[in-house]
Amino acid sequence: MRHIRHIGLTLAVGLVVTGLIGGAVVVAQERASAPAPAERTSVVQPAAAKKPALRLSATPRSVTRDAAVTFRIRTSTKHPRPVRLQRWDPARKVWRTVAKRTVRATTTIRLKPAVGTFSYRAQAPRVRHKTGGTLHTHPAAKSTTVKVTARDVPRTVPSRPATLTADEKALLADVRAARTTYARADVRSARDLGAEACLTAYARDHSRWMATTKRAVDPGATAHRAATRALPAASCPGRTVQAVTHAIGVAGTTAAAVDLAVDAWLASPYGETGRLLSACHRAPAFEYGVATLASGGTRYLTVLVSSDTSATTKSGAC
Repeated sequence: MRHIRHIGLTLAVGLVVTGLIGGAVVVAQERASAPAPAERTSVVQPAAAKKPALRLSATPRSVTRDAAVTFRIRTSTKHPRPVRLQRWDPARKVWRTVAKRTVRATTTIRLKPAVGTFSYRAQAPRVRHKTGGTLHTHPAAKSTTVKVTARDVPRTVPSRPATLTADEKALLADVRAARTTYARADVRSARDLGAEACLTAYARDHSRWMATTKRAVDPGATAHRAATRALPAASCPGRTVQAVTHAIGVAGTTAAAVDLAVDAWLASPYGETGRLLSACHRAPAFEYGVATLASGGTRYLTVLVSSDTSATTKSGAC
């Protein structure tokens, strides 16, 4: 009986083990035959482009000498913040500040760039603002660089000697004597090309216009601009021109009136001395336009001192 019980127990255990093994095989087969699940993919949306904190634009990018360029600066903040317009100095390899503004959203700056191609940028330092009791900080910012080119004006009107009246010859002689006595050494050593036809024609026309206004008005002055009159450098392109004018009574001789006018220019606190003596410029040669006109008891004198723009540089004295 004990032997029979052992056989029954052994059979029962064998059946259980066989069932477990068979079930595991079936499950494995089902998993192997089941289709693989589709791969999960995730789409990442690109982050919105962040606007630069400081933007700079220039209009136009290419100009002639003495023409103005408009720089527009935009900030991403609505709070006022100090901004510097800077120009790259290739000789010193530094950024030089040429203008400063306190900017809220946007501002414009007008400049006359020097001849050549230069890079400009806008730069704003770190600044803190308090709004509603909350203090927040705007980090320092720089714009991308903008290149501006200024070209020399081509000289379209060639130099021609002018034919002067006796009064104009006396005026030119006094101007030359003053420059020989009081101008810098490099100005005195420059070639004297004498009176030039285009410049003298402009000087005569300007003296006639001053007679209609009954006062001395320098080219480029407020009254001159208001009358929409052309500047000497526009009428005689390719030249750097400095002008002085005077209105004086005609009592006495012409020579006396001319002497008084030249003395007044040399003693002037309004920059006429520097313009007469070319204090702000260096050039290898100078030429002149002169005019003297008597009208209504007053003598109107105009003197233009000119040099070729392509050969003229700043003296560093101004």
